[in-house]
Amino acid sequence: MDEGQVHNVVQHNASSCTGPLDPAPTSQIHSAETLNLPLARLRQSDLSEGQILGLDVTDGRAQRRILVVRRGDTVTAFENRCPHAGWPLDTFDGRFLTTQTGGLICAAHMAVFDTQTGACLGGPGQGRGLTPVPIESEGDSWVIGPLAHP
Repeated sequence: MDEGQVHNVVQHNASSCTGPLDPAPTSQIHSAETLNLPLARLRQSDLSEGQILGLDVTDGRAQRRILVVRRGDTVTAFENRCPHAGWPLDTFDGRFLTTQTGGLICAAHMAVFDTQTGACLGGPGQGRGLTPVPIESEGDSWVIGPLAHP
């Protein structure tokens, strides 16, 4: 893929954000109910058109990496994990690579994923797409999660 086909999208990790995330409610009691709490709440104004935002969130006792994509009025979220090798999709300095048509490129192996469906469009991992994360609009925010647990 030549350089003209790829452009970078700045990613903001939750640890570097000064306010776009409201932490998910916490509880000292670990039950099936507390494991299904939302992971985060993101204000709609904090995610601009075409932006891909990377988030580090706590899911129970585990740390998870999530990415949120906004294309027009559609917002999708996926685990930030390549199905081919299990590595994060962003670069070492926290940027996401995209094609000119908006496909998300795995920085490690150059696999391309559809940002609306998570389907692998080419490269390693054909047939294995990104793992979706539930996201719902609620007022002027998006509620992200919870993740499905096996």
